Amino acid sequence: MRIVAAVLLLALAACSTEGKVTPMLAASAPLPAARSWSLSVHGCQKPSDCNEVRVEVLAALLNASLIEGIVPPGQLAPAALDIDVTRIRDVSMGERILFGAMAGRNEIVANVTLKNDAGLTLRSFKVESASAAHPLSGKTSAQDAYRQFGSDIVSGLR
Repeated sequence: MRIVAAVLLLALAACSTEGKVTPMLAASAPLPAARSWSLSVHGCQKPSDCNEVRVEVLAALLNASLIEGIVPPGQLAPAALDIDVTRIRDVSMGERILFGAMAGRNEIVANVTLKNDAGLTLRSFKVESASAAHPLSGKTSAQDAYRQFGSDIVSGLR
């Protein structure tokens, strides 16, 4: 009976995405009133991963009405959001089929810094986001982890 309960709890715990935001610097000032920021994502082993992360973060910032757009690379911006990805774990569909929940979660970990145009750090935090591990959860792709990551960044900025 205990084994069945433990397996059930494991399955329920693995059916969601989750994220954790750890402040590295206390918020020192309100968010910039500027509606356009620069957005930099780096540190990924594959450039395509950084691009996917950038798209999801941009979508989350726009949906939260924190910005109206981003400035093109190389142009000065009133605020700069820098995302330094330190870890991406992408569980393949083959691993997911073979190992199920034991294959683990898709994960993304990054250090995030928001600076104003004078170079003053306004926010600095670490984000750890993951998608579900259970293959039947419907939230097992790396895209789900990236979407959670974008949501966690918005939480960290507020």
